[in-house]
Amino acid sequence: MNPAYQNWNAEKLYEALLPLLPGISIEVLARAESTNSALLDRIKSDARSGEPQPYGRRAHDMQPCLLVAEHQTHGRGRLGRAWLSAPGSSLTFSLALNLAPADWSGLSLAVGCAIAEALEPSLGLKQAPRLTLKWPNDIWLDGRKLGGILIETVTAGAGRMAVIGVGLNIKELNAGKDSEDSSLQFNTGFAALNELRPDCTAPAALALIAPALVQCLLDFEQNGFGPWASRYARRDLTLGQGVTAGQVEGVSRGVGTQGELLLQTPQGVVAINGGEVSLRLTPSPDVCAAQQQPQQQG
Repeated sequence: MNPAYQNWNAEKLYEALLPLLPGISIEVLARAESTNSALLDRIKSDARSGEPQPYGRRAHDMQPCLLVAEHQTHGRGRLGRAWLSAPGSSLTFSLALNLAPADWSGLSLAVGCAIAEALEPSLGLKQAPRLTLKWPNDIWLDGRKLGGILIETVTAGAGRMAVIGVGLNIKELNAGKDSEDSSLQFNTGFAALNELRPDCTAPAALALIAPALVQCLLDFEQNGFGPWASRYARRDLTLGQGVTAGQVEGVSRGVGTQGELLLQTPQGVVAINGGEVSLRLTPSPDVCAAQQQPQQQG
């Protein structure tokens, strides 16, 4: 394995996370296909006695692990979409841990809040956030996509392991400069963190995000999505906007107590749950008509 390109200050990060997650390990790979896939494969192997472990892990080692990839070659998002990244221009990592909330609903929304608040803290009451959240798992900056969250779970013994994957653009992917692949270049539709925090590197962003993410997961395990609802509402990208969710078109009225998207339609309010639903901003005459309907739960 080639050495990592950047100084991730793993020891300092380990010291910050250990009190929150005893037994945690931190690993940095120069290259991986997908940090989520690597951890899921490892957990599944750990659950089967005697099989060799990827990256030198011990059999039956089910302790929390933060896995970072300098370059993720086959990152995955929701609905099977690819997530593009390049060394130095992206932050790609996954956190695996045992998690046992009473209700998993709204977890990706809480995680998005925690990440946004870590990167853009201390907003005044009248100050509109630049970092917003697009239901159910996208982080946007100034109206463009900055990153995404992918949460997967797998049975591990009597419990369940969660793998929380995060991908963020740190700076623009420039073809021929930061990336091996010219197809990775973007200049419209995507945002980069250095627009908000000009001097922020991927290791610096991880140092801000990781403790907030761990604390979020521990809080969520105890209290669920409820305490995060008002925090999510402040950064809700689609609130009051016309959207299409799968085959349902309406006006977003925010999210419910379990993180479901509430859409005002001419027939009433429809609750949209996560899963295989793609959400698009699509104002239309029909949506405008829906805005005139009285708000009601239906």
